[in-house]
Amino acid sequence: MKILAIDTSTMISSCSLMEDGIIIGDYNINQKKTHSETLVLMIQQMLEKLECELKDIDVFAVCKGPGSFTGLRIGMTTAKTFAQVFDKRIVGISTLEALANMIETEKTIIPILDARGGRVYYSIFKNNSKLERLCKDDLIYFEDLVEKLDPNEEYVFVGDGVYSFLDEINSRENFHIANSSLNNCITRSICDLVNKTDRSDSYYSLSPDYVRKSQAQRDYESRMKNDN
Repeated sequence: MKILAIDTSTMISSCSLMEDGIIIGDYNINQKKTHSETLVLMIQQMLEKLECELKDIDVFAVCKGPGSFTGLRIGMTTAKTFAQVFDKRIVGISTLEALANMIETEKTIIPILDARGGRVYYSIFKNNSKLERLCKDDLIYFEDLVEKLDPNEEYVFVGDGVYSFLDEINSRENFHIANSSLNNCITRSICDLVNKTDRSDSYYSLSPDYVRKSQAQRDYESRMKNDN
C-alpha cells in the first residue's frame, strides 16, 4: 500500500511517501514562496524520482490542522483533488497528533504551535508504546496552559511553538523540550498514523480544523453585531 502524506500547516511545505509501512521518499522545504507555488511541484519531483505516479497512490493523507489558515486550505484542496480525481481513500490527521506521535516517552507530551499574541494551539497526549489523546485540540494563552499543568508531572513540549516560549519552558524543572528535528516536517508521522488505521474521510466533506475562527469571520461577526 502506498500512502502519500501532505502537510502545509506551517511555513514548511512537506510531503512523504510510504510503501508497505516503509518511508521511501521525503521532501521538505521552508522558503518565502507560498505553498501554492511549491507543493504540487514538490510532489511531482518526489514521485518522479521514485518512479511512481499519482494514480499508483492508495491513500492520500493530509494534515487538517490546526495551523496556518491559508496553508491548511492549500494542502487540503490539493489532497482532496487528488483523491477525487483518482477515486482513492483520503484521511485527515491532526497536526498536533502527528507531532505527538513522533515521541515515545513516559512523560506527558504537549504539542504546541504558535498562534501569536502569546497563544498556542495545543493538545495533550501520552505515548508510552501507544498514542493516547488526553484532550481535544484547542487554543489557549501559553501562561494559562502552564497554570493548568501539574507541577509534579513531567512534560515534554514539541512543535514550532516551543521557540516562542523557550524561556518559560526552560525555567521549570518538570518541563522538557523535544529534539528540534521533531518540531516540524511531520508527514512521516502522518504516514505512520494512517498506516495504523482503517479510518477514511470523505473527499467531499473533509475540511481543515482551524480550532478558531479566521480574522475575516471575526470581523464579519463584529460588523453584524454592530449593525444590529
